[in-house]
Amino acid sequence: MLYRSALPAPGDSRPTAVDHWPAWTVVDLRSPREFATRTHPLKSDGIVVHQISLLSDAEVAAPNQGARLADIYHGILTNSGERLVEVLQVAATAPGPVLLHCAAGKDRTGVAIALLLRTAGVEPDDIVADYLSTNEHMGAVLARVTRFAPELGRTHPNDRDLRGAVPEAIEGVLAQWDAHPGGVHAWVQSHGATDETIRLWTERFSK
Repeated sequence: MLYRSALPAPGDSRPTAVDHWPAWTVVDLRSPREFATRTHPLKSDGIVVHQISLLSDAEVAAPNQGARLADIYHGILTNSGERLVEVLQVAATAPGPVLLHCAAGKDRTGVAIALLLRTAGVEPDDIVADYLSTNEHMGAVLARVTRFAPELGRTHPNDRDLRGAVPEAIEGVLAQWDAHPGGVHAWVQSHGATDETIRLWTERFSK
């Protein structure tokens, strides 16, 4: 029902670990400049690609020197809460399976996936474990971004990418949701989600 990946690229082989490919719905979390560089490789008849940017062009291009990954994730929650709810709405209502990706598939995508999983009732420890699984593949992910995202130039790999998946960063996100009065459901509602969207997504994920 829910796939997480790094940047799809032309000529990719069919993933061997999923039952259905390609995903019917794709959510591209990259910035407008990243998205506009070339036609999305998964866009075709019957497959809808939604562009929902969680970082601006300037934020993506910034080297982030000295910035903690936890601070960057906090910035996504602060500045892109409504867009995270857009992701939730797509995941709840669009044809599945749904694929989420950005460039490296761990920061913007990691936060969005964590929101979907926590909204569906997945325990924090399991969400952190899923997020950290990216570190098993970071070498390949960085090589992929360098090869297929030349528009990012010398800003990639930046120090945000080179850190890999940092547990404290995603733990801080989960803690912020759980500390919100009413928990993550109240947090998404405060950013525009409806009870119906939450219900649809939770039921869909649990099937």
